[in-house]
Amino acid sequence: MSAHYDLKHLYRLILNSRTYQLSCIPTTPNPEAEINFAFYPVRRLDAEVLIDALDQITGSTEEYSSMIPEPFTWVPEDKRSIALPDGSISSSFLELYGRPPRDTGVLSERNNHSTAAQRLHLLNSSHIQLKIVKSEKLRALFNAGPLPKDGAAEIYLTVLSRYPTTEELLALRTYANSSEARGGQVMQDLTWALINSAEFLYRH
Repeated sequence: MSAHYDLKHLYRLILNSRTYQLSCIPTTPNPEAEINFAFYPVRRLDAEVLIDALDQITGSTEEYSSMIPEPFTWVPEDKRSIALPDGSISSSFLELYGRPPRDTGVLSERNNHSTAAQRLHLLNSSHIQLKIVKSEKLRALFNAGPLPKDGAAEIYLTVLSRYPTTEELLALRTYANSSEARGGQVMQDLTWALINSAEFLYRH
């Protein structure tokens, strides 16, 4: 009431709270620790959040269609997956990553357990590869040189919202100088590796 229903004020209270800022590493083996919020529970990104994050990173979009043509059959490209109006809108990615059918609205309908098919999709699918390779947003970073330190930092900031550590830069330099590196694709490989990392896929 005193904040006049200001959502930013509410978000600020939550995000600055000690409970929200807890580490994801448990300090006790007690099984009751999680339900009592003794540490931050590690959770995989929801299907809609994950594809929206991939689209934001690469500057790409998804094509969604609905069996019910109201208000439209094809969803506009600028519509985020998290804002899709109903569960009838088809998407093999969202179904693969556990989007619920919304039959009851119960949270337990959603399946956030990782599967082999999900890992293979991120690792090997042309869907993810084309998002990275054809990204106009990332192209300038890919073409900056064989191992541009600033380019690597920008990719880390874009994907993980942090700067790379000294050890990570050393590992990247070692990879760039190895026989496995494919010419100017080092930055593409770095982007692909970060997208497949637990740090990107999980809230922690």
